[in-house]
Amino acid sequence: MLLAVGFFAMAGCHKKSNSIPCGACFLALQIPNLNFRVVDKTTGQNLFFGSAPAYKISQLKMRQLINGVADSAILRVDSANQSFNVGIRPIHPTDTVTMQIAGLPQDILLFNTASVGECCPTLEVTSVTYNGATVYTAANGPKIAILAK
Repeated sequence: MLLAVGFFAMAGCHKKSNSIPCGACFLALQIPNLNFRVVDKTTGQNLFFGSAPAYKISQLKMRQLINGVADSAILRVDSANQSFNVGIRPIHPTDTVTMQIAGLPQDILLFNTASVGECCPTLEVTSVTYNGATVYTAANGPKIAILAK
């Protein structure tokens, strides 16, 4: 039984440029994601965390558009870092996620993803734009993107 689990957890990989084997790769569900905070664009105050947050966490809705149909995105709360993490199901090289806070206007995030690495490539977020402005790039971070609302 343990051997069977090991077989399904690992698979052989090959470099893209030739057929030289790279060794065993662990297969994992790859969910590109973004860590972010939502702050007031005037004061810089975190809108969901702190002593007097403007909004409840339950008022934040994230949806991924899949072929024009809104579906739920994977949203996690990181209370220790006073931030959120949104994961997407990669469908296209650029995927669209909407963010809705209570009755405020809806915001648009575009996730650009790419396969990175020769051996055992991983799917990574290369950049994210928020209402047209770049808030994250893989080359220079930041580790937690700031979304000003």
